Amino acid sequence: MKKISLLILTLFLSVSLFGADAKKEQDIDYVALATLLIKDAHYTRANEALSHVNTQAKDFDFAHYYTLKGIVALKLAHYEESNKYFYKSIESGQKEKSIYVYIAQNSFKLQEYTKTIKALEHAPALLKSKPNLMALKAESFYRLKEYNEALMTLKKLLELHPKYYKAYRQRFAYFIALKLYQSALSDAKVYLAHAKENEQVTISFINALREAKETKKAILLAEAAHLKYPKNTTIILLLANLYIDKGMLQSAADLFDEASDIDYKYTKDAAEMFRRAKDFTQALYKNSQLLDTKEKYKQKVAIYLEFGEYEQLVATEEALKRNGLLKEQNLLYALAYSYYKIGDFKKAEKYLKKITRSDLFANSIELRKNMAKCQTNHWECSL
Repeated sequence: MKKISLLILTLFLSVSLFGADAKKEQDIDYVALATLLIKDAHYTRANEALSHVNTQAKDFDFAHYYTLKGIVALKLAHYEESNKYFYKSIESGQKEKSIYVYIAQNSFKLQEYTKTIKALEHAPALLKSKPNLMALKAESFYRLKEYNEALMTLKKLLELHPKYYKAYRQRFAYFIALKLYQSALSDAKVYLAHAKENEQVTISFINALREAKETKKAILLAEAAHLKYPKNTTIILLLANLYIDKGMLQSAADLFDEASDIDYKYTKDAAEMFRRAKDFTQALYKNSQLLDTKEKYKQKVAIYLEFGEYEQLVATEEALKRNGLLKEQNLLYALAYSYYKIGDFKKAEKYLKKITRSDLFANSIELRKNMAKCQTNHWECSL
């Protein structure tokens, strides 16, 4: 169809530009040509064709002409100019109500929300039959901060179109902004139960509730989502972080472990969460699965420190040295502290001498004081 249209266009242009026996240019139907060009999405050319139209012709159809001008301006993103032509079209006798839909859409893009609403109200039949138009009206009310009108419009929309589930998603956002969290959760559940499956939308609902500090409601939604999408690591980790928000560290650690079974990249995080949850055995087990030797030993040191396993920590000394990790000040101090805790002050001093970082240097001074007390007065020793 497009090739045929372009062929016709070529013939039109040939008539106007070439051939001594062709019709005169003023005989070309530029309105018809513009209509054809618009149909084939050649809006700049359509605009040029309309500039040649003889508007002085007898019984000229201004309503149609201004409608075409408005459509071209709309397609060229000249929304204010487009509306100007659409209104001229109406003044010239345009009776088609869909013209008001164009005006409403242009007005919305111009952030003229009151005009958007008024335009839609000029086409009541279309407004009722097209749920997306009622949704646009609701959004216009919302942006005007007329929240009750926005909610009432969506309520009416759902009465007319109960299966237009996008309205629930739209209203959810309004409820969250208005801190009506129970209503928001209810709408989220309806949407997720009936709308086309979309994991990303589910995540956005959970995040919105979490950002609103409605952790309990976010957890309810996240737990349901986890059952529905058990392999989605984003949902698993989102639920884990919600558990962390509630101080449920063991449950969070189990979820990180679950995520690491699906995707290896979460293994280190799982080990860290088990450490935070005080689950020493699982923390070491997940740590043992790390392939990056340096990261494995750095984390293992943190685990040993957390659980006071100082003898096991000093046993990693050679491995730390072999992997070039004793250049890191915090690991030097960890070794020094561990040797101090097992009573090997000579080895502790060996590593304390290498500490230069200001915050750790202050700790080193305190450690030396404690070692001095232990050496001079056993009763004052506080290992």
